[in-house]
Amino acid sequence: MALSNKHLFVVSCGLALQAAILVLLNAFVPKLTHGMDMMWIAFQAWAVYFVAGCTPLNGFKAWVGYLTGIIASIAIIELMGVPGIKGIPFVGGMNFTMAIAVFIVVIPAIMSENLKNMVPALFIGSGAFFATMSHPALTEAVPSGCITTKFLYASQVELVYCALGLVFGYITVFWRGKYEASLAK
Repeated sequence: MALSNKHLFVVSCGLALQAAILVLLNAFVPKLTHGMDMMWIAFQAWAVYFVAGCTPLNGFKAWVGYLTGIIASIAIIELMGVPGIKGIPFVGGMNFTMAIAVFIVVIPAIMSENLKNMVPALFIGSGAFFATMSHPALTEAVPSGCITTKFLYASQVELVYCALGLVFGYITVFWRGKYEASLAK
């Protein structure tokens, strides 16, 4: 339903209120995420909820897409350390080690579409994982040299914020649907 400016203003105010609430709730989320404030992942996932089709089932599929993106990222990192790939030198500033690892991992990642995986969320989740891995608070939270713990902490951070954003997407669709239904009466 196309909304008039007056009605769209109400929706805009509702979304602004939700965004402000998310910002306020973020005072507590880092307690669950090893001190890491990655609120941008929640806002990103909120948008992904709409791209996913605005249903709880598709929101869950988006969360699974983020999870598979994390798994793909870990696979890339691990493959970069495999003998035969590990020692390939940079040429002209190009990282051939990472390029080969990415090439190998992207094939099954794309093939996961046949398993009903949401591949766009996989790529977004992978990018978020690499960003999370370089967060200074992660380095502070993880015992020195413990890559498994680093992977687990980074995954937890991303999946908590992703879930929060998807819940906010659900709430948006719910209240906007109610509002638009009230206008149709």
